[in-house]
Amino acid sequence: MNDSFQWWLVIVGIGIGVGLAWIVMGRLARSDDDVSDEERRVEAAWISRSIAAYGGVAPPLLVEEVLELHRHYLEGPALDVPPLPEEDDFPDEEPIEEGDTVTETEPRRSVQRNAPTVLGG
Repeated sequence: MNDSFQWWLVIVGIGIGVGLAWIVMGRLARSDDDVSDEERRVEAAWISRSIAAYGGVAPPLLVEEVLELHRHYLEGPALDVPPLPEEDDFPDEEPIEEGDTVTETEPRRSVQRNAPTVLGG
């Protein structure tokens, strides 16, 4: 055999080895069963801090309960998802043109930095 063929085999071998290592080292998605109770408490605290950073309020105990409910949801059968409404199902609205004023008929549901949002209450 010549040297170029041997180098080709070395490169292919390295590629296969890297691929196998990637699979073995846990690049596969974790399931909810892989999360311990201690890790769930740490995750709940992290989520609580993240929501608080944007002005919301979500106590860690509430977040733990939500995560536990999510675990039970994943263990159960899949829920039926209703189909999205067709565009024809919406009432006819006039297009908004430049210079028109727009008023909201429903309150905003986004997290605002200045007004705390309380989850679960």
